Amino acid sequence: MSEENKKLNDEELKQIAGGNDGMGDGTFSVVDIPDTWVRVTASELNCRYWPNGNIAKTYEYGHRLKVDGITTDGLWYRLWIYNPQGGECNGYIYKAYTEPI
Repeated sequence: MSEENKKLNDEELKQIAGGNDGMGDGTFSVVDIPDTWVRVTASELNCRYWPNGNIAKTYEYGHRLKVDGITTDGLWYRLWIYNPQGGECNGYIYKAYTEPI
């Protein structure tokens, strides 16, 4: 991404989550955004270790989350989570099932 205009080039837009084993293939790219609070609008929203990856945890309707990044395809928010397996890590939630608050 050009630092001058903050626009993504065609190659950057092609980098999205993938893989057919549920593990992702590491081809997604994330852009930092200012910390933003969102609310879950679905009855349940899976938080994944990476876009389209394994589920780390699930949030219920109305849960508030602070996000700090978005994938370059604009579909997934990045957030910092407490990993159920121990420690902390990034998680990803599907943007379409949230609303800004």
